[in-house]
This record gives sequence, structure tokens and C-alpha cells, in this order.
Amino acid sequence: MVRSLPHPSAFAQIDAKRIAGNTVVVLVHALAFALLMAPSTWEPPAPAPRLEVVVPLVTDPAPPPPIPPPPADPIRVPRETRTPTPIPTPRVDNTPVADTAPVLDAGTEAALPSDDAGPVVDTFDPGQPQVETLAYDVSPAPRYPRQALRSGAEGTVVLKVLVDEQGRPQQVVIERSSGHRLLDQAARDQVLAKWRFHPATRQGRAIAAYALVPIAFDLP
Repeated sequence: MVRSLPHPSAFAQIDAKRIAGNTVVVLVHALAFALLMAPSTWEPPAPAPRLEVVVPLVTDPAPPPPIPPPPADPIRVPRETRTPTPIPTPRVDNTPVADTAPVLDAGTEAALPSDDAGPVVDTFDPGQPQVETLAYDVSPAPRYPRQALRSGAEGTVVLKVLVDEQGRPQQVVIERSSGHRLLDQAARDQVLAKWRFHPATRQGRAIAAYALVPIAFDLP
């Protein structure tokens, strides 16, 4: 009995790697075609909201208000109401005096005028001292207290000064404090000891009056 040799199969001649590669290529093309045919539903993402940063406008601070001028009469000083004493007016007796001397026929003699008219009465009354605007004749600045310099104290003190008829300070009080006792005391002592004023006048005469004196202590 004769046995025939087996013939090689037709499928054995097919390369498995080539089949796999062709299959992958076909699948890739099919997937790409499917994506092209599918309706496009993708939309680009909405842009992120833009944040606006508002920078506040920085302006220069408002300048401090100016220091108001000293009041005309800030302190009401109690005064004594004095009733002026009436000055007696000398009474002149105009009754003619009878001349009892004998009349002599020896001519006439002129009568001499009498110079005795009584004392001259001065009726000028300056009244109570009032607040006046007085000029400074001598006004050296006070020395800055050393302790106030070390502490950096500053301020303006307003003094109320009673000036007599010769322009000399007779009384100095603190009308408005600077906020620092050392500065107030230095200004008061300097004005009372060293300053001289041009006195106030009324009816051509010098009178006593008050003056408001501001003194500023400022550090450089």
C-alpha cells in the first residue's frame, strides 16, 4: 500500500503578522471615517471671566484747617460796676455885694479881673480796659524749653495781656493753652518780663487795655 505525502495547507502560506497589521490599518481608517461622519457637538470652552481690579485713587490728605484768629473777647472777666462819684460843681454866688465904702469924688478906677476861677476839673474817664489790637515795640521770642524739645512738644498758646499806659505788661493769663504746660509757662514768663507794647489811646491819651498775643512753638 502506497501512502501519499501530505500537501501543505493554503492557510499556512498566509503571514499572520501581515494579517494583523492590515487589520489594524483597516480599523484605524474605519474609526477615522466614523469620527468624520459623526455630527460635531464639541464647543470651545467659554472664556474665564475677566477679573477687574479697581485700584482706589489715593489723594493727598486735606490740609489742616487754618488756626482761627484769637477771639475779640474770649474770656468774660467779671468787673466791678462802679458808680461814678459826681464831682461837685462850685457854686458861684452872683448876688451883687453892696459897697458900703463912701463915695469920693476923686475920679474913677477900673476894676481888675479876678483870676480865681476854682480848680480845673478833669472829666476824662478811660473806663475799664478793653481788648485792643496793640503793636509790639519789643517782642523777643521765648526760648524753647529743653524738656519740651526732647519730648517733641509743639503748639500755639494765646495769652491775654493787660498793658498799662506806658506799654508795660501788668498781667498775663493763658487765654488758650498749647496743650503743654512747659510751653505755656515759657511764653507767659517771656511776655511778662521782656515784652513792651505801644499803648492804646482814647481821646489822644494813653489808656490801659488788653491784648491777645499768640505764640507758636514749632519744631524744625
